[in-house]
Amino acid sequence: MVKPMMQEPLRWGGDAQKAMEEARRAKKLVLLFFHSRQCSGCKATIAKTLPDPNVSKLIDRMFVPAMFETGEAASRELMKKYGVEWTPTFIVADDSGNEIYRWVGYLPQADFCAELLFAEGRAAFRSRDWDRADKCFNSVVERFPESDVAPEALYYSGVARYEKTHDASSLAETNKRLQERYPTSSWAKKASVWSK
Repeated sequence: MVKPMMQEPLRWGGDAQKAMEEARRAKKLVLLFFHSRQCSGCKATIAKTLPDPNVSKLIDRMFVPAMFETGEAASRELMKKYGVEWTPTFIVADDSGNEIYRWVGYLPQADFCAELLFAEGRAAFRSRDWDRADKCFNSVVERFPESDVAPEALYYSGVARYEKTHDASSLAETNKRLQERYPTSSWAKKASVWSK
């Protein structure tokens, strides 16, 4: 009888510099997690969200994770550098430590996965990889349409297509989709000027 393969638990480093070096070698992004022992959102994130296999799989595929407890002296300089004011805080950075994206607060598994995919899209957008950015943003909308970040992902999907082609019809189509799917979102308001 063959036993099903179990995914190994994620190994979270505790050194930002080493995480950046590993990210450079592996061609990944860095995921910095700032938490406090007294924080209920941190406890829920650690107990419920991070152990989820879907979350672990996405983190393992795209990121080098590092975790920092805010009460430790070694974390203070890093918290100051990134302006961490509340926990839990997740910061996605490139392999030089430049912040690409962040979110603050507890999120359940699906919303957390949406944030990870969105962050990957923002990294691709920053590097002007329009196809990859569009793919990541669309993945957020298709897989996690109810997440808070989905309207923003849809907005940036249209911007990525426009940046690739300079065809304004992609912006008009994005506006239409936003008005249909997320009419009360701020992203629908922002895209409203793109109508034909």
